[in-house]
This record gives sequence, structure tokens and C-alpha cells, in this order.
Amino acid sequence: MVVRPFILSAISFGFLAAVPAAIVRADDTADVENAKHNFIGAINGSSVFVRSAPREDAYPAMKLDKGAQVTVVGIKFKWLKILPPEGSFAYVPKAYVNKRGDGKVGRATREVIAKVGSSLNQLKTAPMGKVDESQDVEIVGEQDEYYKIKPPAGTFLYVNESFVDPLKALPTPPERREKEQAPPIIAHNTGPKILTPPARPPTPPVTPNEEVPKGPLKTETPQPSQPPAAGAPTEVATAAPTPDSFEKLEADFKAANEKPITDQPVDALLTGYTELLKQETLLPRTRQVAEVRVSTLKLRSQAKAEFIAAREEQRLAADRQKALVAERQEIQQRIKEQEVTFYAAVGTLRASSIQRGNGTLFRLTDPATGRTIAYLRTSDAKYASMLGQFVGVKGIVTTDSALNMKIIEGPTATEAVDPAKVNASVAAQIIPPSLVPGLHARTPTD
Repeated sequence: MVVRPFILSAISFGFLAAVPAAIVRADDTADVENAKHNFIGAINGSSVFVRSAPREDAYPAMKLDKGAQVTVVGIKFKWLKILPPEGSFAYVPKAYVNKRGDGKVGRATREVIAKVGSSLNQLKTAPMGKVDESQDVEIVGEQDEYYKIKPPAGTFLYVNESFVDPLKALPTPPERREKEQAPPIIAHNTGPKILTPPARPPTPPVTPNEEVPKGPLKTETPQPSQPPAAGAPTEVATAAPTPDSFEKLEADFKAANEKPITDQPVDALLTGYTELLKQETLLPRTRQVAEVRVSTLKLRSQAKAEFIAAREEQRLAADRQKALVAERQEIQQRIKEQEVTFYAAVGTLRASSIQRGNGTLFRLTDPATGRTIAYLRTSDAKYASMLGQFVGVKGIVTTDSALNMKIIEGPTATEAVDPAKVNASVAAQIIPPSLVPGLHARTPTD
């Protein structure tokens, strides 16, 4: 209806070259047929464009944020036909509208095509719907020589189907059910000729026992509806809404996404979506979403199992590491307990009454007898604080001919030693006789 006048006009004016482009554009903007089953959908992305026509190059009328709900009434390829969302508006020329009352209502003075308004740009070229002569419109604003009005009844906008997730189905409108159930129209001008009924089959199925009448159809005066007789078969609507379980599954799925993978009820969700797919009355879009969820949950279930196994392996490895550390510490302790420290001489440190040469002369004595077993000479003042202690002395042992005694000149180290560890973890070149196994202590002498 739109293409033919344009083509005739183009031919009459000789613009033949423009005809193919006009045909393509007319086909692109042709009205999208309403779907048999409508549904409520939710926007699944951020700043999603709602466009003026079902194509990518159509200018956007507005943006919708994630979670916004739209009513879907049709589909063409990948474009969903939706009722204009809240905030949508259309443009009509001021010259064809007379304001009435408080100025928020206007009446069209002639038939006019309302153009899609946009909150994102100043374009007003895409047709949105027809406003009949004497039809009232609700004025929401104005711009230049146009009024902004609420979208007229029967107008629609479009959004890409990839940005909409179905939430729930809507029942078939009564006017559409009546239209689909209306009997075929008979033409009376050329005799009893039956016009072809609509290609779309009626929503209610024919009862299995019902016989289709043969021969020419006759028009009948509508009769008042009567309640069905007892025992008569009852028609059941075939338009089954999306199960409530889908909405709950979607809510549980989104809630699970906020949890760590180990806390997600992956198996329960997978079972729920799998059972949902067994229902034959699912909307195509709902089935598509459920199939995607099943694929995602299968991968997530595998990842969860691998993560738990890896975490368990890490725990076992940590336990093995702790055991190894404990064992190493125990071995080191044993080595330390069995380690033998070597000294030049061990004995009780005493002061000496004999002083000769540089430095102070000290005696190492047998703790049992007090007998001197060696001398040591040092200038270190700390030795005075160690008098009376059983010590081990490191250094080089020589013989002092004047004293006729072993002597350690300038000891390199001296430290307190447990006498009980002598001959066990403590060994020395010079040991007190009382600590040598098998020898008896002698009488102390000067």
C-alpha cells in the first residue's frame, strides 16, 4: 500500500533510477506482523537503544537500562516489536492540532502521520502511526513547529532481540481471539463464492470428534452464548504462559552469579533448566535462554568439580609440607642433641696466684679435686665474671716450660659447659681426670 503510489509517482516523473532504493526502504519499514503470543521481556544490557524501525540504521528513540521491562507483540528477523515504553513520544505538526482545555489535549483538524520522537536527537522522519481527523491527542511538550504527543494507540517501537530476556507470557487479547475464531466471509456479488480464510490457523484446535461441514458455508445470525451442556467437551486454550518456574530459575541463576563457585547450587539449577526444557509449551525465546543456561551450567559444574579437586589437592600438599617441616625439625633437634662440640680444654675456671708475662693467668681445674689441669692467658676482662664456672676453652694448647704445665695462649672462645655432657656431646683435648671414665679422683695437691 505504501510502495505502489511511490513507484507510480516515480515513473510519472521519470525518476526510474530511484525506484529500487525506494522499494528496499519501503520493505524495511513495512509493519511487523503481531505475534500470536505476546510476552513481557527484560532488558539484559546497559543503555540499549530502542529504535524507530526494525533495522540497525534506524535512528534511536530512547535508551533503556538493564532490568527495564518491555511488552513484546511481534518479531521480524532479529528485531522485536514492542509497545512504546514509558517516556516515548511522537511528533505532529502544530498546524494540524488545535489545543483544548488546559492545553494538555489537542484535536487533529485533519488526518496526519505522527513521526517517531527521540530523546537522543532532533530527528522526526520515521512514521510512527496515523492520527485521524477529530482524534484527540495528549500533548506532553513542543519543539519548533511540532507538538510532542503520547504515542497514538496501535503504534510500536523496536529493539534487538539479543538485548531482551523473556520473563513471562501474556494471554492472547480477546479481540485477537475473536478475529482468529471469526467464520470465513462469503462474497454475495458473484454467487455463493467462499473467500479464502486467513492463513493463520485459529488458536483453539478443532475438537477431535467435530465434523467439518461440507458444501457452501452459510452466514448465521450470532446467537447468545449458552453454557455448555453437561458432559459436553470443553475447549482448552493452547496458549500456555511461560511456567513460573522459569522466572524462579532465572532469579536463582542471577543470585548464584554473586556467590563463589563453590557456593553456587549448580547441580540444582542444571536439573531445573533440564526439566523445564522437557515442556513443549515453552516460548521459543524462553527455550533458547534455557538451552544457553544448561550449556553454561554444564561448564560451570565441570569447573566447580575441578576447583574443588584442586583445592583438596592443595590441602593435602599443605599437610604433607607440614609433616616434612615437623620431621626436619625433629631430625635437626636430634642432630643438635647428638652433635659433639670440641674444645682445647674443659674445667672449672679459677684465678691463679702466679702471674707472669703479658695478660692475666687463669687456671682450669678438676671440679672434683680442684687440681690445676691447664693454664690460660688472656687480656679479656670477661673472664673475671666467669670464675667458678665449668667452661670449655677453644684455642691452641702449648707447654709452658717454666710452669711445666699445658697452657692456652689467647683463647679464641670460652663458654659455659654442662659437665654432664663431657664425653657425650662435649669433647676436649684436656679433660679433668675425675670426668674420665675408669679413672679415680686423686687427692688434691698445691
